[in-house]
Amino acid sequence: MDRIPSRGGAVLAVNHVSEIDPLLIAELVLARGRTPAFLAKTSLFSRGLVGTWFRAAGHVEVDRDHGGDGFGAALRALRGGALLVVYPEGSITVDQRGRPMPLKTGAVRLALESGAPLIPVAQWGAQEILPAYSRRPSLLGRPKVSIHIGLPLGLADLAEGMSPSDAVTAGTRQLHEALTRMVDKLARERIPQ
Repeated sequence: MDRIPSRGGAVLAVNHVSEIDPLLIAELVLARGRTPAFLAKTSLFSRGLVGTWFRAAGHVEVDRDHGGDGFGAALRALRGGALLVVYPEGSITVDQRGRPMPLKTGAVRLALESGAPLIPVAQWGAQEILPAYSRRPSLLGRPKVSIHIGLPLGLADLAEGMSPSDAVTAGTRQLHEALTRMVDKLARERIPQ
């Protein structure tokens, strides 16, 4: 957990395997003494009590049809010192093996624009509690969830040596490779030897 900064803005880019992921990541961040601010789709903000809680907790709304508004709000949150949690896949993976899908560029764009560190976070096991795209939790056994916090990605060199669009493309590729490598390692560790 020491890789999560104790203060200041940072982007945690997390793979997404289950609807229960945010609860587990929030618990991790809270245990570090920080309050997470999640980047979340507009539909979650319009769901009664859930929406009220999302707004009150300072989460950042992203309207996929008007992404610029969400980007600006996320950038302001980062510059204000928020620990922003982003699921760069945009939704729960549909990959049968649980590997990360192609990533959206927002997490990298936010890190490059704000100068905040971009920290890959891989998690595995949440799908054993609540399978992807399911509403029925598995109540059998005691599933183990593993979370690995990676080192911040080195994006400063990209920002200095490339055009902004090339830097975003290269950074997104770097993030995808890091998350995939970390997820594969966690998944392999779960296979009985």
